[in-house]
Amino acid sequence: MPRLHIPQVAGVAGGVGTSTIATALRAEDCGIYRGGAPVDVMVCRSTLYSAGCAQRAITAAPRPPVLAVVSDTPAGVGPNTRSRLRMTEPHVQGIVVVPFVSEWRDTDAPYEQARDVLATDGARHLRAFTDAVEHLVEYLVSAQERAASTRNSPPPFASLHHPAFP
Repeated sequence: MPRLHIPQVAGVAGGVGTSTIATALRAEDCGIYRGGAPVDVMVCRSTLYSAGCAQRAITAAPRPPVLAVVSDTPAGVGPNTRSRLRMTEPHVQGIVVVPFVSEWRDTDAPYEQARDVLATDGARHLRAFTDAVEHLVEYLVSAQERAASTRNSPPPFASLHHPAFP
């Protein structure tokens, strides 16, 4: 039986949302990205500075990742950051803006809620977050299928097809 690939998620800095995204995808949390290592999802905040850090990290990646832009305010991505992200589009598999979940500022269990978004019908305050995670999954599966069609590679991501898989 072929080996199943678990997605690898890394962030451009500490505190950008890497662990939350990795938990939601049931992926490997690689922490802060170190250039040259393969990564499936690169995570940054929705700031101009963080998007610039993502651009630099993406150029050091051996293959184009999906970029998850985690909103750090309810307002989302500002116009200058949006422009920088547009410049980044040709260098990534896709860009997904992950919305700010204000309820997580006042809970002890945000990771548990993130972990279960693909496996259960989540609470109303998680719908936009769930949609973003589903978009990440679509990009990841699509990238894996493209890679498999051009060379021998592992089958699509195990954890994405089995959301109850720890």
